[in-house]
Amino acid sequence: MRSRQANTARVKFRSLANSLVLAAALAVGVRTAAQQAAGSPPSDEPPLRLSPTEIELYKRAKTLIDWTPQRIESIPLLHKLHPAENQDELPAILERVGKTAVALYHDFPKIACDEEVYSETSLKNPIAPGGGMGRNDTVRQFRYIIIPKLAGDIPAFDEYRTDTKGRPVDIARLANLKMITSKFTSTWTYFSPSELPDSRFRYLGTQSIQRRECYVVGFAQKPEARSVSGFRVGDDAAAAALLVQGFAWIDEQSFEILKIETWLLARRTDIGLDAEYTIVNHSPVRPAGFDRVLWLPHDVTVTILYRGAYFRNTHRYSKFKLFRVESTIKPVE
Repeated sequence: MRSRQANTARVKFRSLANSLVLAAALAVGVRTAAQQAAGSPPSDEPPLRLSPTEIELYKRAKTLIDWTPQRIESIPLLHKLHPAENQDELPAILERVGKTAVALYHDFPKIACDEEVYSETSLKNPIAPGGGMGRNDTVRQFRYIIIPKLAGDIPAFDEYRTDTKGRPVDIARLANLKMITSKFTSTWTYFSPSELPDSRFRYLGTQSIQRRECYVVGFAQKPEARSVSGFRVGDDAAAAALLVQGFAWIDEQSFEILKIETWLLARRTDIGLDAEYTIVNHSPVRPAGFDRVLWLPHDVTVTILYRGAYFRNTHRYSKFKLFRVESTIKPVE
């Protein structure tokens, strides 16, 4: 099994004041190829693998693939869904979106962009009546670097942060950020041809979002999936492997993925992780210095319930441009 960078997202939690106290930083990596620090350049650490205990846990998980029509109708997110009558269209949809994903990856240059991270914590459920976040909220600005690479036959990306001047930043030392999330660029690679065998899929129907008609496809990773997410408490702790399930909204005309929402395939009460929910919205972007339009994450929200506390990060990306490494030689003084 191989793990790979992606979407999605490494998370680290800083110790909280008062009743929200975590012993150390916590990290969640969504579809990571290597468990490197979220704010650091790529490292050569070994890939994350599922343990036998984790494999057994995920084998027992009940997924959206087996939901009844009544269960699907009850999901608020899908309340305007026109349900599919059968699965006849699914193979063609997966083939077309897979070709689109491959074309995107082959054209993908090195990119830099501005990133704003809004981090919140709370003891209340943010979607429950009287809930909400906003406690210990923090806003930080970064430059975000995205570099395409291959992890075997699987498309992947190295992603890391610098400060706004382009200088390296050690995310682990940013004590005012309670949670650190990253690696969202390759959420779409669940649908790449090389990775299709690693998930089960279900065509749910059609729905309009962002003024576009979309196919809605559900997916759930298999226990033998090669690309996994990582969850870690403390910089020196071992990472636990996570698998996810979710929905993708695929444009009926272009077969670009407009939106992906994922959540845990199974709760990880053994490590205190009761929920992890990620929303990635893509939009067409033409990076400065590049003549092609790319569909890239525009805004991302990650919400986590860990040991009774809620953490949420909202990311916004802008000012995309080609990434070039510049160096200067100073005269000896």
